[in-house]
Amino acid sequence: MKLPHVFLALLCFLVACTVVVILTLQNRQTVEYGERMAVKAWKSNEYTSTLEVEYWNGTGEQQLGTDEKEVDKGIWPYFGADLPTNRSKLQICTKSVQHFVFINIHKTGSTTLCVMLYRFGYVHGLNFVLPQARTPDNMGWPHYLRAQDYLPLKGGYHFDVLVDHTVYHRRIIDNLMPADTAYIAMLRYPLHHLESVFSSYKVPRQLKLDTKNPLEAFLRNPETYHRKDYIRTKLSSGQKPYSLTRNFMAYDLGYPSGLAEDMEMAQAYVKRLDRELDLVLILEYLDESLILLKRTMCWSIRDILYDTFNTAMRYRYAMDLTPEMDLNYKQWSKVDYLLYDHFNNTLWKKISQEGDDFRQEVANFVSVNSRVKSFCKKKNKDDHIVIPASKWNAEELTVNQTFCHLLKTARMFFYKAILERQSSKQL
Repeated sequence: MKLPHVFLALLCFLVACTVVVILTLQNRQTVEYGERMAVKAWKSNEYTSTLEVEYWNGTGEQQLGTDEKEVDKGIWPYFGADLPTNRSKLQICTKSVQHFVFINIHKTGSTTLCVMLYRFGYVHGLNFVLPQARTPDNMGWPHYLRAQDYLPLKGGYHFDVLVDHTVYHRRIIDNLMPADTAYIAMLRYPLHHLESVFSSYKVPRQLKLDTKNPLEAFLRNPETYHRKDYIRTKLSSGQKPYSLTRNFMAYDLGYPSGLAEDMEMAQAYVKRLDRELDLVLILEYLDESLILLKRTMCWSIRDILYDTFNTAMRYRYAMDLTPEMDLNYKQWSKVDYLLYDHFNNTLWKKISQEGDDFRQEVANFVSVNSRVKSFCKKKNKDDHIVIPASKWNAEELTVNQTFCHLLKTARMFFYKAILERQSSKQL
């Protein structure tokens, strides 16, 4: 007698599952369509922010606006605000810059730079925007920063440094930081970035890519695997707002995943980032980038010495890269390539303006950093070395095991030490 009821219940369950799958596929198209319609509305909206210095004309080109208009805080999407009137973009520093934000982009060598910046802030006694203990390396990521994501300070104190993972949103971060804050980020060649992502986040296992070269297999037809990943995450734990394999760097810099094919918006976004960011470092030219950072921030050679953190001894998967794979990925992850090409060119343009001694300073820095790292491996607590003063470093540099300890200290240890030091300042 109960059998029909069991059969009916099973049939209802199967129908419900089918409906979920259909709605999931439809929802994907609806979300992307909604984003595009919102963008079109944003472009044509007559109420633009008073911080907005450009508007869109009927031909899709940008022109300078002359009339300040009422702020419409509901405008979507948000790619960061233009520079506030009380903050000029950092050009030439006259003293050491001690207010800065590092947009920590995943798998770009950012851990090495993050640790270096933690060391700088720790040594100079700066106040950090620290993540809550439940997420000690994420500041609200993969979402925008919210009040519950960081540890607030008491009245009378202000933040100096933000370096942990958060999705870039200029107005939110500006509300936390002093007006003279410098903004920096670091990028990596997109195909190498994907290779690192594949290994670090075990993407082949997630996508069931059981082949000799999973990256090559993925890049033959990335859309197929992208849809599989979308459906899996939607049905299990909710839709991710990002993709590990498509424009992942752009996402960390605030670009919506749903605009992957809208190159008009992508180009506008890159132009805006170019206005907002003081310096974008390039991992493939880390030493050159650090010397440019040193000059931009009026720092010393001691401030930019680094050890390498979070590097895989070998990748988990065989991933021989080819020009064909690079071309395929450029078609799939267009915004990341646009970002990299623009800021790589910008880096070398800035370097070309630095004078004939720039390459000499880079060579000197590489030599000094190598010497310091070799010394620090010895672990002789009574020993030290002295780096003589030079044209690029006004004072001689004494390196002892105390400094070596700081050089080799991992990010989590800095986090705990600064958390304890700031405890009396926190609400």
